[in-house]
Amino acid sequence: MRRKVVVSFVVWGFASFSTAQETKPAAATWSQLEALNAKAHEEVPIGVNAVEFYSERNKALHDAVTAFIQKFPNDAGEPQALLWKLETTDFSGPSAQNLALLHQNDLEAASLERNGVLPANLRYEAEQTVVMQWLDNSDLITESDRATAIENRIAALLDKNPPEPLTVTLQLAKADLVLRFDYHKGIAFLNELVKSSDVALANAAVARLTKAQIVGKPIDLQFTAADGSPVDLASLRGNVVLIDFWASWCPDCIRETPTVKAVYQKYRDKGLAVIGISLDKDEQAMSNYTAKKLISWPQYFDGKGWANDLTVKFGVRSIPELWLINRRGEVVSTGIAVDQLDAKVAQLIGGHEQLTRN
Repeated sequence: MRRKVVVSFVVWGFASFSTAQETKPAAATWSQLEALNAKAHEEVPIGVNAVEFYSERNKALHDAVTAFIQKFPNDAGEPQALLWKLETTDFSGPSAQNLALLHQNDLEAASLERNGVLPANLRYEAEQTVVMQWLDNSDLITESDRATAIENRIAALLDKNPPEPLTVTLQLAKADLVLRFDYHKGIAFLNELVKSSDVALANAAVARLTKAQIVGKPIDLQFTAADGSPVDLASLRGNVVLIDFWASWCPDCIRETPTVKAVYQKYRDKGLAVIGISLDKDEQAMSNYTAKKLISWPQYFDGKGWANDLTVKFGVRSIPELWLINRRGEVVSTGIAVDQLDAKVAQLIGGHEQLTRN
């Protein structure tokens, strides 16, 4: 996923909708859905990979609520079932399929939003879910008109005063969109956020502003890796360095692992080094994954998740995120798409470079 967001899951029982008729078959099925939903939100055991842990559970819930909606279209629980369906959408397929899913989810969320009988927080949650899915799949936002539409939807969510963490996430997501299509406008927007009385937002904006202006400049990066080895970017001067911000709980990170490994194996003898910055909280889960996938490069780990010291320092708010450093130690990209990674590394190895930012 491009961005990890904590979404509150609200269970609306039958009593919430007095206008619908309850039936015994629907009630029995609903109990099964509630059990599946509870299972989909169980805590991941220590050392277990979160992607593997949740994938089957989410699919089971998604399939069950889809069947419920088809079988009981006018049931009192149908709106909540539809929200669960939206939340468990699987975006692991090709871009065209994911785009179709986003458009379908837009339609379904809009149907909930128009239903004034539903509780306001359920309608809000449906819209929030789909907007965040667009942001998680921001590579599919390829036109300025689409970006503007998403920015407007973000503004509408912000107008309803969401909780603090979501406010920062949405404002910075808006900044990312503006930067992509109008860099100078995006910088101006971030400068406004820096002045915010909301300290968390102002600090996040400062970090994002630094990141937006870091391309072409050297960075300082020193730490002791999870395996105890020292890492100092300065000592790697003369090499091309790939910095991979990732986590073992991130589905897109997992999907990109084979490509990152292949690029490393192809160019490591030609001067490519890789550094991992893990946003995991569970060190055992991270270590198990890197061992299983034979990932040999050093990993930064501090167990803080999204509050990871280096993630905060460098203004990283979505993963996977790939940075490239040239042989002089200067950042040349803060947003390489994985399908372009081989070509970009080859250019840098060959002494050719083009500055790119995200």
